[in-house]
Amino acid sequence: MRGFHERLARIATSSGLCRVRRPEEAAVILLTGRELGLSPIEIGMLSSIYFFVFAATQLPLGVVLDRFGPRPCILICIVLTAAGCWAFGLAQSAGQLVLSRALLGFATSSFLMAPVALYARWFAPSRFSTISGIHLGIGSFGALFATAPLAFAAAHFGWRTAFLAIGTLTIALGAIAWFVVQDDPPGVRMEKPRETLRQSLAGIWQVIRTPSIGRVFLVQFIGYPSYLLIVGLWGGPYLTHIYGYDLTGRGEILFLAALAQVTGSFFWGPSDRLFGSYKIPILIGLSLLLVALLAVGLWPKSISTAVDRALPAPVAAKTTRADNAASPSAR
Repeated sequence: MRGFHERLARIATSSGLCRVRRPEEAAVILLTGRELGLSPIEIGMLSSIYFFVFAATQLPLGVVLDRFGPRPCILICIVLTAAGCWAFGLAQSAGQLVLSRALLGFATSSFLMAPVALYARWFAPSRFSTISGIHLGIGSFGALFATAPLAFAAAHFGWRTAFLAIGTLTIALGAIAWFVVQDDPPGVRMEKPRETLRQSLAGIWQVIRTPSIGRVFLVQFIGYPSYLLIVGLWGGPYLTHIYGYDLTGRGEILFLAALAQVTGSFFWGPSDRLFGSYKIPILIGLSLLLVALLAVGLWPKSISTAVDRALPAPVAAKTTRADNAASPSAR
């Protein structure tokens, strides 16, 4: 048991380090757009280019992970992530912002699959979902810093300074990862498979032919993008234009959503053993997501009032000037 806890501590630390994910820009997107004169289309491209590049990199990434191992991929990608943050902070045009986001998409592409590869080497398959939940929970703490703390930093020091600081912090975390992240457990040396890109493509096709893969894909397509759509992009502008929240106020509200994701990751990870099924937790989660989206869409004023009561008094006071904006005519 002690060995398991030592492994868990090491992997949890490494997952927190390597999940130096993309800076969630919803809390500061209006500042960026206002300074550089971005259109709504450019703002949408600024967010979506990250995911396009991230997704396109996954297939060749699998080959690289098998050939060279997770550790070098993580370390190289941490350096590239810092470069992407610095490029974003120094960008002077919409094109430069998009290119820096594309670099971030490529740089952070290993921060999901590399830890998964580590878990397959360090832990028994029966613990995979629990360890993955811990990984997502710890890694999602980065999303917490990208909401209220990032909004606070952007408001007081400027969004450029904030992103330059994130890049520098990423390098510091990379130095820690150099010592913490190890490909194989102590005393174990695993042989690295020599899978070609053609073999990797054949494996993907085999997965696609699995009868249930369509339903799994649909669940993933609906679930996580709903969170990213709100917390990662349009939640910030919506809170400002409709409810009048300032930079700090919308950052604190998005902080609540990010905090809920952290909590949920720790809960849903071992839930398969709690319910004795993978299907039941998924159905419960999707039902809660549906209720939440319907509540926000059908009763926005009630949700806004409830959030104001949950937040500190200064933030709630800032939103009172937006009561008229929340009317149906304003929407």
